[in-house]
Amino acid sequence: MQRDERDYILRLLAAAAAALGRLRERLAANAQPAEVIREARAAQGELLGRDAMLLQALDPASAAALLDPKRVALWAELLRVEAAAHRQAGQEREAAALEARAAALDRRS
Repeated sequence: MQRDERDYILRLLAAAAAALGRLRERLAANAQPAEVIREARAAQGELLGRDAMLLQALDPASAAALLDPKRVALWAELLRVEAAAHRQAGQEREAAALEARAAALDRRS
């Protein structure tokens, strides 16, 4: 991996970790679930980059195989935050599906 590429990935990881912290704080402060969901999805898009739609469409094992383990772990955590916001909004089915995907990604990271 070239230095520029490594630096880019490190910046992505730092930005995703910062977003994750902010989103967790917002959930704890009872922010509007729709806003947290929107921001969690945006953070996932930033973390996954131009291949975000492809990675989200793949099964967890295939998606995880294409990513650095640290990106996979952060993605799983962002999915969990999104799931918690869905749960706060009373959307249990969506929350369960996101948590299942996060758990499957964890097994691959």
